[in-house]
Amino acid sequence: MEGHLCADTAVWFLYAKLKAWGPASESWGLLAPVVIKLHYTVLHFHGGQVMQEPPCPYHCYVFTLGEFLHRESRRRAISFLIFHGGAYGRDFHAARQLEEELFTFCNGPVETALNMGRGIEITVGIRFDRHWIGLEPYFVGGEGFGDVPASSDAVKELVVVKYERGGDVREESCRICLEEFDEGVEVKQMPCMHAFHGGCLTRWLESSHICPLCRHAIADSAGP
Repeated sequence: MEGHLCADTAVWFLYAKLKAWGPASESWGLLAPVVIKLHYTVLHFHGGQVMQEPPCPYHCYVFTLGEFLHRESRRRAISFLIFHGGAYGRDFHAARQLEEELFTFCNGPVETALNMGRGIEITVGIRFDRHWIGLEPYFVGGEGFGDVPASSDAVKELVVVKYERGGDVREESCRICLEEFDEGVEVKQMPCMHAFHGGCLTRWLESSHICPLCRHAIADSAGP
C-alpha cells in the first residue's frame, strides 16, 4: 500500500524540574547533571482515521550544568540530542524550531539550578502529525517509510568531493557525527547535495534511505 504525504505538522511540550544534587558550592554546582529525556510519537491521518506508529522509547541524555551555562556548549549539546533523538529525520524544519526553543527555554532552569545548587531534569515530548492523500501510507514492519535502507548500488554511486572552505559544499560540518569538516577531506553527497563524512553517511543509509537533513529519499540508483 502506498500513499502521498500531503503535509507535516509537529507540536511539543517542554517541562523542567530541579533535582537534588551534592553539596551546595559553586564548583560542585557546575558538575550538577542536566538530564534531558526526549520522546516522540508519530500519528498518520488518512480518510478520517488515525494510525499511530509503535511508541518510541525515551532517549535520555546527560550533560552538566557547566555545559549548559555557556551558550556554545549548550547549543552543541542541544543540537546533538535533537539530531540523535531522531527529530531531524522526522521533520527538519520542526526540529530546527524545537532546537532554538529548547535553547531559550533552558535559560530559566539553568540560572535557578545554579543559584540553588541543584541539577535539572528536562522532558521533551514531541508529536509528529502526518496527513496523507490517495492510498494508505506505506509501512514496513510497523515502522515509517523513512526506515527502509538504501540499496547498495545507490550508495556506491554517491558523489565523493573534497571539502574546501567557500567551495561547492554548503555544510561546514557533518550533521550525523556533528564534527566539522577538515580542509581537503573527502565527503559524500546525497542527490539533494547535502554532504556528510563518507563513513557516517554509509552507516546512516544502512538503516534509512532518506537524507538526515531534508528527508529527500535516495532512489535505487543515485544516478539521473
